[in-house]
Amino acid sequence: MRHTLPTCVLVLALAASLFVPLAGCGMPQPKMAGNLSMTLKDYEQAVVEYQKALKDDPDSARLLTGLGRAYYNLGEYAKAEEAFRHAAEVEDYPSAVFYTGLCQIARGDRQGGFDTLTRFRYSGKVQVTNSVHDMAERLAATPDLTDEAITRAMFRAWDEGMERERDMSRSG
Repeated sequence: MRHTLPTCVLVLALAASLFVPLAGCGMPQPKMAGNLSMTLKDYEQAVVEYQKALKDDPDSARLLTGLGRAYYNLGEYAKAEEAFRHAAEVEDYPSAVFYTGLCQIARGDRQGGFDTLTRFRYSGKVQVTNSVHDMAERLAATPDLTDEAITRAMFRAWDEGMERERDMSRSG
Protein backbone atom coordinates (compact mmCIF):
# COMPACT_ATOMS: atom_id res chain seq x y z
CA MET A 1 0.00 0.00 0.00
CA ARG A 2 1.37 3.37 -1.02
CA HIS A 3 0.98 6.37 1.31
CA THR A 4 0.89 9.91 -0.03
CA LEU A 5 0.50 13.24 1.66
CA PRO A 6 -2.46 15.41 0.74
CA THR A 7 -1.57 18.12 -1.77
CA CYS A 8 -2.33 20.93 0.70
CA VAL A 9 0.24 19.49 3.15
CA LEU A 10 2.86 19.39 0.40
CA VAL A 11 2.10 22.96 -0.67
CA LEU A 12 2.34 24.20 2.91
CA ALA A 13 5.60 22.34 3.44
CA LEU A 14 7.02 23.87 0.27
CA ALA A 15 5.85 27.32 1.34
CA ALA A 16 7.42 26.90 4.78
CA SER A 17 10.70 25.82 3.20
CA LEU A 18 10.65 28.99 1.09
CA PHE A 19 10.00 31.30 4.05
CA VAL A 20 12.89 30.01 6.16
CA PRO A 21 15.68 30.99 3.73
CA LEU A 22 14.05 34.34 3.07
CA ALA A 23 13.80 35.24 6.75
CA GLY A 24 17.16 37.00 6.74
CA CYS A 25 16.73 38.66 3.35
CA GLY A 26 14.62 41.58 4.46
CA MET A 27 11.65 40.26 2.51
CA PRO A 28 8.25 41.27 3.90
CA GLN A 29 7.15 37.90 5.26
CA PRO A 30 3.58 38.93 6.18
CA LYS A 31 3.01 40.15 2.62
CA MET A 32 4.31 36.87 1.20
CA ALA A 33 2.25 34.93 3.74
CA GLY A 34 -0.81 36.99 2.75
CA ASN A 35 -0.21 36.26 -0.92
CA LEU A 36 0.26 32.56 -0.19
CA SER A 37 -2.93 32.50 1.88
CA MET A 38 -4.79 34.11 -1.02
CA THR A 39 -3.42 31.47 -3.38
CA LEU A 40 -4.58 28.74 -1.01
CA LYS A 41 -7.95 30.53 -0.66
CA ASP A 42 -7.45 30.88 3.09
CA TYR A 43 -8.92 34.36 3.13
CA GLU A 44 -9.16 34.64 6.92
CA GLN A 45 -5.42 34.04 7.22
CA ALA A 46 -4.75 36.42 4.34
CA VAL A 47 -6.56 39.17 6.28
CA VAL A 48 -4.36 38.48 9.32
CA GLU A 49 -1.15 38.53 7.28
CA TYR A 50 -2.00 41.65 5.27
CA GLN A 51 -2.97 43.47 8.47
CA LYS A 52 0.43 42.54 9.95
CA ALA A 53 2.21 43.82 6.85
CA LEU A 54 0.19 47.04 6.87
CA LYS A 55 1.49 47.86 10.36
CA ASP A 56 4.90 48.46 8.76
CA ASP A 57 3.57 50.03 5.57
CA PRO A 58 0.05 51.41 6.19
CA ASP A 59 -0.18 53.21 2.86
CA SER A 60 0.87 50.39 0.55
CA ALA A 61 -1.68 50.22 -2.26
CA ARG A 62 -0.63 46.64 -3.00
CA LEU A 63 -1.13 45.49 0.59
CA LEU A 64 -4.40 47.40 0.92
CA THR A 65 -5.67 45.85 -2.31
CA GLY A 66 -4.62 42.40 -1.10
CA LEU A 67 -6.48 43.00 2.14
CA GLY A 68 -9.50 44.24 0.21
CA ARG A 69 -9.49 41.16 -2.02
CA ALA A 70 -9.34 38.89 1.03
CA TYR A 71 -12.31 40.70 2.60
CA TYR A 72 -14.13 40.65 -0.75
CA ASN A 73 -13.72 36.88 -1.00
CA LEU A 74 -15.04 36.55 2.56
CA GLY A 75 -18.13 38.53 1.57
CA GLU A 76 -17.18 41.40 3.90
CA TYR A 77 -17.87 44.04 1.28
CA ALA A 78 -17.89 47.13 3.51
CA LYS A 79 -14.42 46.29 4.90
CA ALA A 80 -13.21 45.40 1.40
CA GLU A 81 -14.49 48.67 -0.02
CA GLU A 82 -12.77 50.62 2.77
CA ALA A 83 -9.43 48.95 1.94
CA PHE A 84 -9.88 49.50 -1.81
CA ARG A 85 -10.79 53.17 -1.34
CA HIS A 86 -7.73 53.70 0.86
CA ALA A 87 -5.52 52.05 -1.80
CA ALA A 88 -7.00 54.27 -4.53
CA GLU A 89 -6.42 57.38 -2.39
CA VAL A 90 -2.76 56.46 -1.86
CA GLU A 91 -1.98 56.00 -5.54
CA ASP A 92 -3.57 55.47 -8.93
CA TYR A 93 -4.33 51.78 -8.47
CA PRO A 94 -6.86 50.62 -11.08
CA SER A 95 -7.69 47.23 -9.56
CA ALA A 96 -8.65 48.96 -6.31
CA VAL A 97 -11.10 51.19 -8.18
CA PHE A 98 -12.47 48.20 -10.11
CA TYR A 99 -13.07 46.27 -6.90
CA THR A 100 -14.61 49.34 -5.26
CA GLY A 101 -17.31 49.29 -7.92
CA LEU A 102 -17.90 45.58 -7.38
CA CYS A 103 -18.16 46.11 -3.62
CA GLN A 104 -20.72 48.85 -4.10
CA ILE A 105 -22.83 46.53 -6.25
CA ALA A 106 -22.47 43.66 -3.77
CA ARG A 107 -23.62 45.98 -0.94
CA GLY A 108 -26.74 46.91 -2.91
CA ASP A 109 -25.59 50.25 -4.34
CA ARG A 110 -25.82 49.24 -8.00
CA GLN A 111 -26.03 52.79 -9.31
CA GLY A 112 -22.94 53.83 -7.35
CA GLY A 113 -21.08 50.69 -8.43
CA PHE A 114 -21.90 51.18 -12.10
CA ASP A 115 -20.97 54.86 -11.83
CA THR A 116 -17.59 53.85 -10.41
CA LEU A 117 -17.06 51.22 -13.11
CA THR A 118 -18.09 53.47 -16.00
CA ARG A 119 -15.62 56.13 -14.75
CA PHE A 120 -12.91 53.47 -14.38
CA ARG A 121 -9.58 54.35 -16.03
CA TYR A 122 -6.41 52.29 -16.30
CA SER A 123 -3.66 54.64 -17.41
CA GLY A 124 -1.77 53.20 -20.37
CA LYS A 125 -4.26 50.35 -20.83
CA VAL A 126 -6.90 51.64 -23.21
CA GLN A 127 -8.29 48.18 -23.98
CA VAL A 128 -8.90 47.37 -20.32
CA THR A 129 -10.41 50.79 -19.70
CA ASN A 130 -12.76 50.47 -22.66
CA SER A 131 -13.72 46.88 -21.90
CA VAL A 132 -14.61 47.62 -18.25
CA HIS A 133 -16.38 50.88 -19.14
CA ASP A 134 -18.43 49.32 -21.96
CA MET A 135 -19.44 46.27 -19.92
CA ALA A 136 -20.52 48.43 -16.98
CA GLU A 137 -22.69 50.53 -19.29
CA ARG A 138 -24.32 47.42 -20.80
CA LEU A 139 -24.93 45.80 -17.41
CA ALA A 140 -26.34 48.99 -15.88
CA ALA A 141 -29.08 48.85 -18.51
CA THR A 142 -30.09 45.33 -17.35
CA PRO A 143 -31.55 45.75 -13.85
CA ASP A 144 -32.65 42.11 -13.40
CA LEU A 145 -29.14 40.63 -13.37
CA THR A 146 -27.90 39.03 -10.17
CA ASP A 147 -24.84 40.38 -8.39
CA GLU A 148 -23.02 37.15 -9.28
CA ALA A 149 -23.80 37.57 -12.99
CA ILE A 150 -22.59 41.17 -12.86
CA THR A 151 -19.39 40.15 -11.10
CA ARG A 152 -18.65 37.37 -13.60
CA ALA A 153 -19.27 39.70 -16.53
CA MET A 154 -17.09 42.45 -15.07
CA PHE A 155 -14.18 40.06 -14.44
CA ARG A 156 -14.60 38.70 -17.96
CA ALA A 157 -14.45 42.29 -19.29
CA TRP A 158 -11.24 42.92 -17.30
CA ASP A 159 -9.66 39.68 -18.58
CA GLU A 160 -10.69 40.33 -22.18
CA GLY A 161 -9.29 43.85 -22.03
CA MET A 162 -6.00 42.54 -20.63
CA GLU A 163 -5.84 39.90 -23.38
CA ARG A 164 -6.35 42.57 -26.04
CA GLU A 165 -3.56 44.60 -24.40
CA ARG A 166 -1.23 41.58 -24.62
CA ASP A 167 -2.22 40.94 -28.24
CA MET A 168 -1.52 44.55 -29.14
CA SER A 169 1.88 44.55 -27.43
CA ARG A 170 2.87 41.33 -29.24
CA SER A 171 1.83 42.66 -32.65
CA GLY A 172 3.08 46.22 -32.14
